[in-house]
Amino acid sequence: MRPEINEVYEILSQLKLQPDINGEFNTQVIDGSRTAKITLEIFNTSPQQIIRQFKLNHGLVLNGTDIKSSIQGVTAEDGELKINLYKGQPLVYTCINFEDNDLELDTCINFPVAEIIYNGNLLESFLEYTSDEKKLYGDYLARKFVAGGKLFIKKFNLATPTQIDILKYYLLCAYYSAKYSSEIQFSNLVTLNFLPELIAFDGEKLNTHENLVNWMNNLYQKKMVDIISYDNLISISQLRLNKSLVDSDPEILKEKQPGVVNFKEKLSLKKWVEDAVNDNLIIWTKNFNLFQGLIINKNDEIEISKRIPVNIIEIPEVNSINKYYLELIKPSTKLEFTLFSNHIFSIENLSTFPFIKNNDQIYKGCNHVLVKCEKRDIFLNTGSIKPTEEFEQAIEEALNSMKPLKALQDVFNEYGHLFPQRIVLGRCLENILQDLYSPNTFGDINDDNKILESLDNLNISYLLTQKGRIVEKNNLHNWIQTTDNNLEIVKFDNIIPLYKILGVEQQKKIDDILKDNYRIVMTGITDLNDLNNNNEDHYKRIDFESSFESENYQVFGSIFTKDKSKSKRLEEIYVNFGLYDFNGFYAIIKKVEETSIDITECCISWVVIGKPSQISVFSPNNRELQVDYIKKIIKLQPDKLNYTFDSSFTLHEGYIVFVHASHSSISYEPNNIIKLVEWKDRSICFKIGSAHKVQSSSSSSSNNDSDHKDVDEIDLRICILSTNYESLIIDNSKEKECPLDIEYNLLDDDNFNRSLFNESNKNEVSVNVQNNIQLKPIDKGISSNFFISYLII
Repeated sequence: MRPEINEVYEILSQLKLQPDINGEFNTQVIDGSRTAKITLEIFNTSPQQIIRQFKLNHGLVLNGTDIKSSIQGVTAEDGELKINLYKGQPLVYTCINFEDNDLELDTCINFPVAEIIYNGNLLESFLEYTSDEKKLYGDYLARKFVAGGKLFIKKFNLATPTQIDILKYYLLCAYYSAKYSSEIQFSNLVTLNFLPELIAFDGEKLNTHENLVNWMNNLYQKKMVDIISYDNLISISQLRLNKSLVDSDPEILKEKQPGVVNFKEKLSLKKWVEDAVNDNLIIWTKNFNLFQGLIINKNDEIEISKRIPVNIIEIPEVNSINKYYLELIKPSTKLEFTLFSNHIFSIENLSTFPFIKNNDQIYKGCNHVLVKCEKRDIFLNTGSIKPTEEFEQAIEEALNSMKPLKALQDVFNEYGHLFPQRIVLGRCLENILQDLYSPNTFGDINDDNKILESLDNLNISYLLTQKGRIVEKNNLHNWIQTTDNNLEIVKFDNIIPLYKILGVEQQKKIDDILKDNYRIVMTGITDLNDLNNNNEDHYKRIDFESSFESENYQVFGSIFTKDKSKSKRLEEIYVNFGLYDFNGFYAIIKKVEETSIDITECCISWVVIGKPSQISVFSPNNRELQVDYIKKIIKLQPDKLNYTFDSSFTLHEGYIVFVHASHSSISYEPNNIIKLVEWKDRSICFKIGSAHKVQSSSSSSSNNDSDHKDVDEIDLRICILSTNYESLIIDNSKEKECPLDIEYNLLDDDNFNRSLFNESNKNEVSVNVQNNIQLKPIDKGISSNFFISYLII
């Protein structure tokens, strides 16, 4: 709390302008230099206005838990006023008003900000008044006051132990954060509606995190205070008899406070909370950034995340441990060296942390000798934390991006790549050796003699603290005995990828994006109104709105008419795709036969498939669809027309099939020669027609027998799309959707191969039926996995 030099200057400057109660200026500091500042900051007004604002010169009317100021003042407003900054802890009063409320006991917490003492001369009007003085002047006159805030915890004794512990910790966090302007992250620690009810002195219900934080900040930052306690009370009747505030043996009534008539126990906030959680956790939270992620930057250095990704929903588990040991480690890569240097030793496979750029550069450094003393460990498991709304929103926006991997990488670069669920505090010493045996752990726990013996064997005479201070080997025992003070982080453990703290749905979406398999990365519809209908062949350039990072992708699609009422896939015109680059591709269009269809009145519907991990682009549309990509070079045989291909997943009715073929030396019409024949549960069959004799495009100008040659193989590309939808969502079109039933090959009941189903029906099935149970067929089904076709009714 030591002030900065500019703050000291401000205080000293203001002292010259601070008037005393008579309006004269003085430089005397009452109870330290902070008094003048607190007076200015809290009240920002003159002493007389302070006296009037809080009615310090009025009597008090006591009526049970209610305390009101009297109608008339008892003393003058020009008396001696002293204001001191309150330096103690908040005060907790347990089981208040227990005599009147035995079943539902409340607790009261006073948050004092300043102590006020006021003494003024008795007014002549008060001394001369002869009627019932209580009506005008009250019961007592207070000479000491406490200004601050007051909270009531309703029905506190009915709360569960867990609720009590959480509320205590929550209040302590809010108090430290507001009073000391500490950036202690504890928002949404738990939903306050599930805890005992908090009510402020003025009746405001603090049932949300925002309400409680605002109340605390108004109290400690804006200094919006009330009188929460009265002390040194003298009865009005005694004052009238003695006609003076000075008495040799005055009858003084001790503390009275609004809302509290009696209580069972009075405790400091720290004492009240210490049974629930070690208050050092608050300091550790601030010093060690317990609720922030860890970032491994491009230089393989560990940084604390810029943003806080988690909220606490349960009190972290803090355990006392007491072990020390000697450990030898030798990093093999530069990244391992960085991890070990930052107390991360438990990561064995960095591939499980997808957003870390793993640098496998070999580390040829030294062996590290560590002496560790572990004193506390803090557990932050996934059940005690939840992601902040800001973090979840950033993730959701990244998931909906056209380049989700890059967007997610940017998010995790701010919120963290790693999150430690266990943090070990203690002290650590280190030395570095050039040559050493394989890494190992020496010495028995709690046996510093064996550690010293190991250091002798390693010829080590001293070690260094994390801050570079030398500790001689002979002083190791004393150093171990003093490790309870100035704890540091000595180990991050139970490390998980930060995205694993997210909800199940967002985790699934991220895992899905990270999979190294083929997906629909983009879809589109392109008009052909700029083509020349008189041409037989066309090369239509189609550009992506977002550039790819790889040319390893495939495009499938077809041509259809624009007229929705007559919209259909065209057999007379075929399209294939090629000349891929990072920014787009070409649609190669050819009229197969004479047709009256105007090419300029048509559109191309296209689907790009690829691996998002390579391409980087991955449209948020159609992500739920599974894709099987089959690429094979087929050697055509004269006596064979049908060719069967296996699928990587089970096929079902409604799935869509794309197929294209190509050969570098031939020109052909795939829509004419490749037809879907049938499908089974894990295979699909195509008929490849008269492809055996196709004119070679490279020798079309020749007139000899070599003008025609056998095409013995073609490059076949098949894409199977798992969907029961009737349309695909389109990325580049205002129409948003494109119907599937008019564009592509559809797996349906007509082309399903029932041979397996029929074969299974050839065998008689004998069923023992009792009590006249009727067997009734319910469905013949279409799946080759369909075996049971009867329902017992």
